[in-house]
Amino acid sequence: MPALPELRTYAPADFSAVLGLIANAFGGESQDSVRFAVSASNTTTFVAESAGAGVVGVAMAIAFGRTAWLGNVVVSPAWRRRGLGHALTERALQQALGEADTVLLLALGDAQRIYERIGFVADGLYGTWTYPDPPAAAAEPARPAGQTTAAAAAEPAPPADGGGEAVGDRALAELCLPLDRAATGEDRRAYLEYFMPVMRIAYTEGGGDRGRVAAGYSARLPWGTGAVIADDPRVAAGLVGDLLRAFPQTRLEFPDANEAGCRVAADLGLARVKENLRMRFGPPVVGFRPQCVYKALTPAVG
Repeated sequence: MPALPELRTYAPADFSAVLGLIANAFGGESQDSVRFAVSASNTTTFVAESAGAGVVGVAMAIAFGRTAWLGNVVVSPAWRRRGLGHALTERALQQALGEADTVLLLALGDAQRIYERIGFVADGLYGTWTYPDPPAAAAEPARPAGQTTAAAAAEPAPPADGGGEAVGDRALAELCLPLDRAATGEDRRAYLEYFMPVMRIAYTEGGGDRGRVAAGYSARLPWGTGAVIADDPRVAAGLVGDLLRAFPQTRLEFPDANEAGCRVAADLGLARVKENLRMRFGPPVVGFRPQCVYKALTPAVG
């Protein structure tokens, strides 16, 4: 049996091979989505290179402060069942544990056994929901009541007291990041900064002198990567419905523990088509509230 391929850090010349591996494994990922994944400032990508076959494996470690994710762990079919997936996972895990207390991933099928042998444990299921027969996209997608675009600094939605402020970096820091941390228990700013131009914030009336309160956000990049986070199922239904009217091919991945999310998806006509096991290495993430996650950022980073 030939020796395992060399494990090394990704180089730009590896892009075509990495794209092919990920697209074949996960159902046709676009060039843009893979380029986004390998270029993010908080991501370290490793490849396995065979002297005769080139790049035959890939794995990514994505840092979010005290948490990290392993994603896009793929081995070429010809090299499976030789320990290469195990080796790639351990290399990415070693990188992730440089700063993180807990490392997370979403695992499909047989890969779960690899992660269990390394020390990962089950941490809940994520379902994938999609339209059985997607409708056409709306020409002018409706915006849920009380929503504004985080990047639209020229037209901020004023608070109920009549004041107003520009939205952009400040909205990300003061509104979206707290919502995201309160749902995930993680600091995902390094990824959310990419989404700022396409983020929308939903508000509810705070009561008393609180004016309007940020109650949820949605974000989507053109190739489908994105998130929906909300405290209130009614807010989430508006955000998800608006997203799907604009982009009906979008798949929703979110925790099964979010029972309201399952009802929202079913009410919108989506079907649960597969599941991923969320797994963790290390202690549970303090502050993770799965009932607030209505769409994962990506299948690679939850």
